[in-house]
Amino acid sequence: MKIGVIIASDDPMRLYVAATYIATEVARGNEVGVFVTGRGVVPFSKGDLSDYPEAVKMREMKVTWLEIFKAAKPLGVKVAVCETAAKIYGLTAQDFRHLEIVDEISSMYSFLEEYGEKIVTF
Repeated sequence: MKIGVIIASDDPMRLYVAATYIATEVARGNEVGVFVTGRGVVPFSKGDLSDYPEAVKMREMKVTWLEIFKAAKPLGVKVAVCETAAKIYGLTAQDFRHLEIVDEISSMYSFLEEYGEKIVTF
């Protein structure tokens, strides 16, 4: 089954929940595509910048959203970043390369054409 996940948050707990869901679905054999938009584009370019108490604890436990994403990525997770949101934040494709989880900068339309039958949002 193809599953589309839209992430529009920079909250570390929401990102953790999204990453856990994505990793679980891909481990179950589903094809997962992720579309990152809104405030979500910043952490996908810079990593986990949060100093929230729960983010600090997640880093100590080594269960950050980024670590989960990096573990799930080789299982076939495809990640696209919203081209408009990236422009709003002044980010280019180069800004997303160092984390090695973003595959492309694209549009919501293109994402929904491929993964639009079942969508989960975070």
